[in-house]
Amino acid sequence: MLLTAAALATTVAAVTTGCTKDNKAAPPASPTASPTPTADPQAAEKDALLSVYGAFWDAQLKVYTSGSMKDTGIEKVAGDQAYSKVQTTRAYYVDRGYEVKGAPAHSPQVTVLNMAAAPPSATITDCLDTSDYYKVEKSTGKKVETADDNRRHIATYNALRIAGTWQIRDFDISRDGQC
Repeated sequence: MLLTAAALATTVAAVTTGCTKDNKAAPPASPTASPTPTADPQAAEKDALLSVYGAFWDAQLKVYTSGSMKDTGIEKVAGDQAYSKVQTTRAYYVDRGYEVKGAPAHSPQVTVLNMAAAPPSATITDCLDTSDYYKVEKSTGKKVETADDNRRHIATYNALRIAGTWQIRDFDISRDGQC
C-alpha cells in the first residue's frame, strides 16, 4: 500500500511538472523565498543603551551650562568614573568662569554588548563633532579658543546594567584620533 501511494505521488509530480503542449519540460518551480533575517535579538538592549547615552549627554550639558550638578539628572545616568569626570570638568569650567554653548553632534553605536557578564556590560563608540559645541567666558560671552583644531573626536563609553537599568560608568575621548 505504501509503495502504491509513493508511485502515485511520483506519477502526479511527473504529470504536473512534465511536458508542455510543445513537449518541452516545464521550467522548474521557482525556489521558495529565503526566510527574512531575524531581527537583532539584542536590539531592545541596544536601544535602551543609546537612550541612556542620549540622556547622559543631555544631563552633562545641563551640568556644564548651569555650573551645577544639582537637578540635572546626571546621577541617574552616570556613575563611577563617568560621574567623577563630569564633576571634575564642571569644576574646571566654574573655576575659569566658562560656560558651554551649543551641543556636539553624535553618531553613537553599541560596539560591544555582553549580557552574559555579571553585571551586563556594554561599550558605545561615538564620533563627537564639537564644531557647534564650545566654551565661552561667562563674563564676556567671548569664545574660548582651543589649541586643538580637530573638532571630531572618537569617544568610547562603558556602561553597566545595574538593577535592570543601564548607566554610563566611564568614558574616554581620544584627542589624538579623528573620525
